[in-house]
Amino acid sequence: MTDFWTENYWVAILIGVGGLILLILILIAAIFCYRRCSRYDYTPLRDYMSLPAKLQKEKKMERDTVRETALLNCQFYLRAHAGKYTFSEHLPDMGSRVDKHWFLVRYASQNKDVLLSTCNKATNCTIPFTSNTHKVLRELLKCVKHPYLWPVLDIDLLEEQDMEVLIQSYNSRGSLKDYIYHEKPHQDWDNKYGVKGRGLALKEIQLFGRQVLEALLYLQDGGFPQHCHVQAGNIILQKGTCKLSGYENILLGHTSRLFPVLCKKLKEIPEVFDSLAFGHLLYEMGAGSALEDTVAIPERSHFNKLKHQQVVEILEFIFDANGAYPSLREIAEHDFFQNVRLKELEKKPPTEIHLTSAMKNLLKTVKKGRILKTQSIRRGTPSKHTRSKRRSSGSSLKSNEAETVLSQEPVNNGTLPSASDGYASSRVTPIPAAITPTPPQAAPLAPPPPAVAVVTPRAQPNLPSISEERSSLLSDIRKGLTLRPTGTSQNV
Repeated sequence: MTDFWTENYWVAILIGVGGLILLILILIAAIFCYRRCSRYDYTPLRDYMSLPAKLQKEKKMERDTVRETALLNCQFYLRAHAGKYTFSEHLPDMGSRVDKHWFLVRYASQNKDVLLSTCNKATNCTIPFTSNTHKVLRELLKCVKHPYLWPVLDIDLLEEQDMEVLIQSYNSRGSLKDYIYHEKPHQDWDNKYGVKGRGLALKEIQLFGRQVLEALLYLQDGGFPQHCHVQAGNIILQKGTCKLSGYENILLGHTSRLFPVLCKKLKEIPEVFDSLAFGHLLYEMGAGSALEDTVAIPERSHFNKLKHQQVVEILEFIFDANGAYPSLREIAEHDFFQNVRLKELEKKPPTEIHLTSAMKNLLKTVKKGRILKTQSIRRGTPSKHTRSKRRSSGSSLKSNEAETVLSQEPVNNGTLPSASDGYASSRVTPIPAAITPTPPQAAPLAPPPPAVAVVTPRAQPNLPSISEERSSLLSDIRKGLTLRPTGTSQNV
């Protein structure tokens, strides 16, 4: 047998090659069959989810992107102030304002943690973000010293980014709202306060309410505008003492969740805004839950949730059914707060606020709510702090809203100009008699005068007698309509 394979070795080679070819054919057939069988198989969609879940996921991704951007802004700011602060932690969204972010940073000089918050510039902010305004605002907030006010350590206005940076002391115990709802401060605002809290004891309501009233009256006597942000989330609770914060918000043009509801109710008497907001705060402390955002004046049925009759009486006094709402001082003089002892005021009386002329002008500007913007330094040349605003050819030429222009150049020894410094009236641009058939363009604005100007509503100047054709053309110009070639052309 051995001789056979030796003499016919080629047979063994053929058998080996044939077996190898057969194995390859079997593998090819198996692969072909597998692909053919799995061609019409359906795989389940692993990322399939309901529409609410998908919307929630997209909202979370969008929020994460916003938080990453805010973190970069914070790191750039800390890098610009290297050696003064060091980054520690990006805190959750502890408030309801979507464009505000909180960071825990280390204050190097005092070796303690402070709270740094960033927020975009409010759309209705009445003060310009300039170095002069920044200096005045910082000095103003440092003048505020009261045992029932949470101090502002520093504030910064970033002009190029249209962003404000606020630095305050850090309190790990949270706010009065966290105390009412038994929540931890280091949680997202969306996940807190969903469950009803507990109503506070009567003595706590009297003590906390009187402390907040003393802080509001101190700001009022110091010349500040109304707080407009009185709510439990803006009250820091530290060792059984309430300290009101957020008094810088009204200076920067921010509004609260309750602001539109109360403003609609108090069109004729806006000076009692803080009184009604304080009533909402008392109700939340007594009931353990806040009134709905759509409720400005609570009804009698809302008081059924209160367990203290004295709280019902003070709320009926604040939310007077006849509309004779009391002032903050009248509320403080009510019998409900008469037996409250203020130990902190006895130990450390508040510091009187001394306002400079620049501070008075800034507060006057905020109270009047005028729109301020920087004026160009030279005629026809916009300032580097001024943003150009384009006007389309179809925009109306009837805008006669009053607008105050604040010059960037130092006025009154570097202070902000007051409303009584004198304003020059603006010039009226003459309307041409005829227009050539050229593409429509917006009428050029008159160059700003060198002085500070106020554009006030004015009557239409008397025009010379013109033909009906030109009269209709001028009417189209005022309405912002497309111009059509007239029968005659004349160079203007």
